[in-house]
Amino acid sequence: MGIKLDWQVESEQSHLRATEDPAVVRARQHARRRLIALLIGLVSVLGLVGMGIVWRLRSVDDQFRQDLIDTVEIEVTALRLGDLPNFMAIQRSASDTFLLEQSRRFDDYQALKQTRRVELTGEILSVTIDDQRGRVIVQEIIDGVPYKVVWFYWYYEDGDVSDQGGWRHVPDDLTFWGAEREITQDNVRITYRTLDSALAQSLAPRLDTWLDEGCTLAGCVDGVPSLHVDIVAERPATVEWATYDAWTLRVSSPLVGRTRADTALAPDLAHEVAAQVAARLVRYAAGNLILPAASDAAWMEADLARWLAHQLLGGAAAAPGFTESLIAQYGPGAPLTVVDTLRRGAGTLDGVISALAGVSMPLLSTDQLNALRWVEFFQWRLALEPDLLAQSDGGAFVSLYDQDNPFAAGEAAARLQNADYAARPVPQITSVSISRDAESQTYAYAETTRLENGVTVPGDTIIWRLTGGTWKRLN
Repeated sequence: MGIKLDWQVESEQSHLRATEDPAVVRARQHARRRLIALLIGLVSVLGLVGMGIVWRLRSVDDQFRQDLIDTVEIEVTALRLGDLPNFMAIQRSASDTFLLEQSRRFDDYQALKQTRRVELTGEILSVTIDDQRGRVIVQEIIDGVPYKVVWFYWYYEDGDVSDQGGWRHVPDDLTFWGAEREITQDNVRITYRTLDSALAQSLAPRLDTWLDEGCTLAGCVDGVPSLHVDIVAERPATVEWATYDAWTLRVSSPLVGRTRADTALAPDLAHEVAAQVAARLVRYAAGNLILPAASDAAWMEADLARWLAHQLLGGAAAAPGFTESLIAQYGPGAPLTVVDTLRRGAGTLDGVISALAGVSMPLLSTDQLNALRWVEFFQWRLALEPDLLAQSDGGAFVSLYDQDNPFAAGEAAARLQNADYAARPVPQITSVSISRDAESQTYAYAETTRLENGVTVPGDTIIWRLTGGTWKRLN
């Protein structure tokens, strides 16, 4: 018997293999397969249950939505058929005022159908549901033009104890307008709510173009300003500058009322926005001076703004005004010259026209004076009189008359004390002609009309004299 070294023992042991009962191995594999199958089955059951819950919830949501659509269709049908009881059955509010308003709205629809070609198709453009709140955008077609209105609903759950359960038309919820968003484009920033997304996207590039073009035409010496527009769901509908910032324009959402469905920016709203932007640009270019409301300069600034708004909107055919007649006589640079004279403090028409013509108004020929469009200026003067009387601004009222003429001064004093004068309808000017007498006095004669029992009849001829750099009334 020989002696084995340690390394020989280890070498022999390394050839040994551990063995296990095959039955035990099969049992363990079988258990593992059963566990996997059980898990798969459990997951499948849970998945089916989850799918069932989702399907059920979706089914309930779909039914919830369909109930709202059905309610709107019933309401539109009642409007179309002139069925007041069924229309009012859809309305619900704790406020009697709302129910009265809806009754009047029903009457308005019926009257509209009598005078216009109205199609109440009941087509629903959008449905939004937030818990028990519902918002629906409905299309109407008036004289072939599609419009849209927003109606609000609430789901009442008291159907078992009341016959007014389910979806009911409720007062407008102006807080249900979507999340606040913002869009920017160069010098324009617009804040809006989701419901006004299309309007904001349409306004942003147009406003940016208007700012660039407007500043070029008006001569903004301090560069193009930055404009912020805030589209708000508020009543009454308005387009106005914010009191807290000179360059923030607040625009009421057109969806607060009836608005065009075939365009994001309706023409009437585009005109309002363009008018406000143009007026602000002219004032900005002219140095932001606060001009007396009764001054020639204030009127000239307003007419420039009217002209500029017309240019921003494409310069489509429109009745020419005073600024257009200045351009026709003194060239396309006339508006820039007028803005410059306003910036330097010109307060009368003579200051403006002298800068263009190189001579004062009394030295212009009557042909040159008659080539200018005076109708709007003198119409403004006539409308200014009752406004000044209503403001008890007797000094400004009297200053409109020729105080060097005893008759004119007497007329001004008498009218200042006559309450009936301020209440009379303002005469409408149809034409203006300018002539000069042998003493080189220049006069403007305005032919007018007035209403008598609803009929337009010829009115008086109103005369102004050119004195002190402006026109003063004589009669």
